[in-house]
Amino acid sequence: MTETLNQRAFVEVYVGSTVIELVDYLPTGSRWHHALIGVSGGAVRWLGIPTEQPGSAYGAYVGAGGQVEWLNPEIDYAGVIYNAKFIKAGINDAKLEVSLFW
Repeated sequence: MTETLNQRAFVEVYVGSTVIELVDYLPTGSRWHHALIGVSGGAVRWLGIPTEQPGSAYGAYVGAGGQVEWLNPEIDYAGVIYNAKFIKAGINDAKLEVSLFW
């Protein structure tokens, strides 16, 4: 049986030339298992590896208008959500529109 996902929070995070850690922007008091992240304004690169940081040319690329989807209800994505780091991947800063679920 699959789990029902319920959106419990929404945050906007701005991404520029300095690496940001998603965990620094997550609401406290819950353990987030799933996320849908819309990218707007500019492209980003991200990594979910605890010991590495993305760079402007290193990491998973997501263009403006793209999404990062950690939504499969049968998978617990908490590890990648709490380790995710982002940096802009072009000239323009980006905005992450983060919907959080559990």
